[in-house]
Amino acid sequence: MGAELKAEKAASVTSAEQSKALAAKEEKLKAIARDITFYGQLDLGLEHVSNVKNSGNATRISSGMGTSYIGVRGKEKLGEKLNAIWNLEAGFTPDSGVSLQGERLFGRQAYLGLEGAYGALTLGRQYNVRFLAWKELNPFGAGSHGLTTLDEGYTGTARSDNAVRYIVPVGNFTLGANYSFGRDAVKGTSTVASNCAGETDDLNQCREWAAMVKYDGKSWGLSSAYERIYGGTSATYGGLTSPDITDSRFLLGGYFMIHDARVAVGWVKRDNEGITTPQSNLVWVAAKVPVTKKISIDGMLGQTDYENSSNRGQAIVLRGVYALSKQTDLYVSAEQMSNSGDLNFAATNSSPKVPPAAGGSQVSIISGVKVRF
Repeated sequence: MGAELKAEKAASVTSAEQSKALAAKEEKLKAIARDITFYGQLDLGLEHVSNVKNSGNATRISSGMGTSYIGVRGKEKLGEKLNAIWNLEAGFTPDSGVSLQGERLFGRQAYLGLEGAYGALTLGRQYNVRFLAWKELNPFGAGSHGLTTLDEGYTGTARSDNAVRYIVPVGNFTLGANYSFGRDAVKGTSTVASNCAGETDDLNQCREWAAMVKYDGKSWGLSSAYERIYGGTSATYGGLTSPDITDSRFLLGGYFMIHDARVAVGWVKRDNEGITTPQSNLVWVAAKVPVTKKISIDGMLGQTDYENSSNRGQAIVLRGVYALSKQTDLYVSAEQMSNSGDLNFAATNSSPKVPPAAGGSQVSIISGVKVRF
């Protein structure tokens, strides 16, 4: 009898220990799940474009006011003030399902690193800090209208392969720098697939580096950044056919709040040694104005002017957004682009490019829907 009671007691203890261990395992799995986030955005619109070179007007499905993507990011706590972080993010076109960023699998971001009390250090394909300094100054983001039509590098060279990046907050300031050993490993004929893999014994070939400083206060902020990218070989796209040829950008801008409205101004001085008129100035003023809880209006005036040349592109952009919910927006966006000299900037950054004739003007109107999750 005593032996049976002891056996039952031992079995009960074992069962309790197993239940406790199982509960602890479930809690650990839940904690891991809480630190992994799946997210994304889908955006498509119907676009009408005027004055397309050699074909008149065009109507098509557009990538809309923001690019589409899906991503997953994670964080693991390693200590009281230290985390491991990672992010995989893929851009694509919902109308065809084709991957963007040179048809990379994770073309938007693919990095991992550590973050703690002294900032974040990350390795992989990631945004360079020059792009991060621009973000708060541009309400139109990386969509079809806005700064993307005045400087192809706003998004085209916004990310770098084979990069190490360090970002640290210091009070209201954010300091950052990055260095790429080979900025673009994909073979192609565009700014996102420029055939500049680098990682050779040449200390300059296909390298990229940037530094930034930002200040964000309660009602105003300032940003400044400098970036330099180096050329590769005769097969590299965009005229940067040698490590001795560079493309540099200096950014200075700021924003301020007027009640709930945000007004931003910016200037980018560019020196692109890969083209015949290397020096240019991009200036803009933009605003984002909430009208009601569901309606907002965005606007921008911008100009890219090439020094010692008659080449100039001027853009006027206006967009209205109606929020159906916290995740879904309806919008109408319009841009007029005016060119002079030999320029033929398009009024839309949607692919494929449909520019006007040299020195011509163009209007793009997009009506669409955007869903975030």
